[in-house]
Amino acid sequence: MTENDVKRFLKSHFFATQKIKALELEKKQLRIDAQGGSISYEGNYPSSKKNAVEATLMSLTEKEERIDDEIKKLKQKHETVRAAIDLLDDDDLESVLINRYITYHTVEETAEIMHYAPRTVKLKQKQAYEKLCTFLP
Repeated sequence: MTENDVKRFLKSHFFATQKIKALELEKKQLRIDAQGGSISYEGNYPSSKKNAVEATLMSLTEKEERIDDEIKKLKQKHETVRAAIDLLDDDDLESVLINRYITYHTVEETAEIMHYAPRTVKLKQKQAYEKLCTFLP
């Protein structure tokens, strides 16, 4: 794996997080939309209205299950990125990558948090990339 591949791999955590948030919002919107169409039809209403509500709820359930499956896969990607960072077996390098790719801090924020100069963070980041290149396929 090249250094650019490692960077892309680490950035995938960010994009997975963003997609999870979007999918959770979609799921919430599906429920809101379904509530508008799932009025209780008890009493003398035609069975066709009951069937329409049941169909809407079944469709909602299927969509939610697909979203949940996708969220599960994206969370596995999170775990894969985190496990790769743990492979470094160097607390300093791991901390830099966690700050940069797990908690999404900028180089400057990471430097401030870790009491380093931004230049040092960039150097440690580069060292971590190089080390990950040897571990990742």
